[in-house]
Amino acid sequence: MRAERGTKSPRHRHASADDAKASIVDAAVDFLWDQPFRELTTGELMRRTGLSRPAFYQYFRNLHDLIRTLLIDLQVEMVTASGPWLTSDEERSSALEASLAGVIEVCVRRGPVLRAVVEAAPMDLALEKAWDEFMQRWDGAVASRIVAEQQQGLIDPELDPLEIAHALNRLDAALLVNGFGRRDQDDPKAILRTLHLIWMRTLYHAS
Repeated sequence: MRAERGTKSPRHRHASADDAKASIVDAAVDFLWDQPFRELTTGELMRRTGLSRPAFYQYFRNLHDLIRTLLIDLQVEMVTASGPWLTSDEERSSALEASLAGVIEVCVRRGPVLRAVVEAAPMDLALEKAWDEFMQRWDGAVASRIVAEQQQGLIDPELDPLEIAHALNRLDAALLVNGFGRRDQDDPKAILRTLHLIWMRTLYHAS
C-alpha cells in the first residue's frame, strides 16, 4: 500500500529515528574524546547533531541515561569481541590474545565512553549501579570460564575463580580507561602485550 503524498511510510520513519539516535550517540562520543562528561550539556550535544533540542528527549531521559545506553552498547561489542577465549576451545594463549585484542579494538573506538562512566559514576547512583552491573557481568563470565578450565586441568584449582576474575577485570578496566579514554591514546599493541602476559601468568603460569 503506497504512502500518501507528503507523509513518510512507517519504515521510513523508523529509519529516520534510528539515524537521529545514532547521530546523538556519535556526537556524544565525539565530545567525550576531548572533554569530560561533566562539561557535556544537552544544548551542546544537539548543536553538534543539527537536530532540535526536544529531539534528544525522544530517545533519552537525560545525559546520564544516554551514558548508560552507551555502556550497554559497549558491553555488547566487548562480549562479541571476547568470544575466542570465553566461548571456544582454541589453544588458550592464542584465544586469549584474540579476545584481548578484540576488546582493545573496541576501546580504541569507544574508550571515551568508559572514561565518562568512570568519571560520572561517583556522582550518580543509577550510573554507579550500571557500572557495577557491567563489571559484575564480566566477573561472572570470566569466573565461569576459569571454573570450566579448572575442571579440565588447565588452571590451578586452588585459584578462587571470582576473586581472580574481579582482580583481572579491574586491572583491565584501569589500563583501558587510562590508555584509550582520550584522543592521545597509548599503543594498542603494547597494552595487548601487557594484558596478555598478566592473564597468561595469572591463569596458566606461562612465561
